[in-house]
Amino acid sequence: MVKKLLLSLLILLLAACTPKATPQPTPSAGQVDAEEQAVYAALIQAMFPAKMVVLMNTTATGVAGNDNTDQTLQYVLKNMHAVSTQTTDSFKARNASAGPLHGDMQLGVPYALLSQDEVTSIFSMNQDGWQVFYERYPDARGILTFSRVGFDAALDQALVYVGNQNQALAGSGHYLLLKKVDGAWIIDQKVMTWIS
Repeated sequence: MVKKLLLSLLILLLAACTPKATPQPTPSAGQVDAEEQAVYAALIQAMFPAKMVVLMNTTATGVAGNDNTDQTLQYVLKNMHAVSTQTTDSFKARNASAGPLHGDMQLGVPYALLSQDEVTSIFSMNQDGWQVFYERYPDARGILTFSRVGFDAALDQALVYVGNQNQALAGSGHYLLLKKVDGAWIIDQKVMTWIS
């Protein structure tokens, strides 16, 4: 009886001394928005350095008209390693439908937002649409499209889509995995999903 009592006390003592996993606090919407802008800014600086950028005003996860986000994401995840389930789930949830980008983002560079109607107008004129585009935006490097950014709970891993079209047959789209190092977002992995 004494052995059972001592064994029970030992088990209770060990259970009390076992470190408990500290749950990660859920990031606020403001934190997520600020980190999303920081990811966009890091991508612009690393991939599209320019005096100004032109962004589509609505998010997308691929080429317009391509509704195979799930299939594309499966391909991307097969070609990336160590992507957190939280990051993937966040990306899927945040990109369940297209959303607007806002003119008050802090991206570290001046930018213009274009609607699909404005793009259609530029490229439907009886002249070279890219010539018209670059006359309006001479410092741009084409038109960028971003998805919403998926994050892990610690906000130190991010998954995002970025597309860039800068001539009729000069464009590409990539999914990028970024990690936060010393407070700055850096590109960890990149998977191309289309090229023209």
